[in-house]
Amino acid sequence: MKKLITLFFVVAWVFTSYSQVIELEETTLHFVPTGEIVFEDYAEGIIKVKEKYNHQFQSNAIAFINENFDLNRFRLESGNDTGDIYITVKSSNGRLDAIYNDDNELVSTFQQFKNVPLPYDVRNQVYASYQGWTIVKDKYIAYGKDSNIDQEKYVVYLEKGNDREKIKIIPSRSSMTGVASIEKF
Repeated sequence: MKKLITLFFVVAWVFTSYSQVIELEETTLHFVPTGEIVFEDYAEGIIKVKEKYNHQFQSNAIAFINENFDLNRFRLESGNDTGDIYITVKSSNGRLDAIYNDDNELVSTFQQFKNVPLPYDVRNQVYASYQGWTIVKDKYIAYGKDSNIDQEKYVVYLEKGNDREKIKIIPSRSSMTGVASIEKF
């Protein structure tokens, strides 16, 4: 009798679990840029951004500018319809310099930001190499062609009591050489 009641409850549970399938209608998503370009000096090619949250621009500056900057409008208002365009995009923590060709393709970039959180693995390697030291401030510098970052480095300022140290960290592009190379600057 117990087996029969248990079997009945299992069968009832299986049927109720299958009956709870809900089909949803198709939906569409719309992207609204979260950043805001607050100042544009067309003659000098200077653009300032207002971030909606901390480190929004510097976390991926190239993607931010591609999503939030209207290059055609900039060309129209600056009067530079043909030829290369040099722009500087500034935020409170740094800047991105970009060059676009006359086909509106990104040619090269230079980025420089301060107080950028180090990547997790790099930060752990620094703490392992400099035990007892504290990261006081840092600077991130990167160069690249197209939308790629070809060279990047961090300049990190360390402090331990009255001692100060300045190191350069170059993140590794392959796992064969470790996480990053660290050298005194």
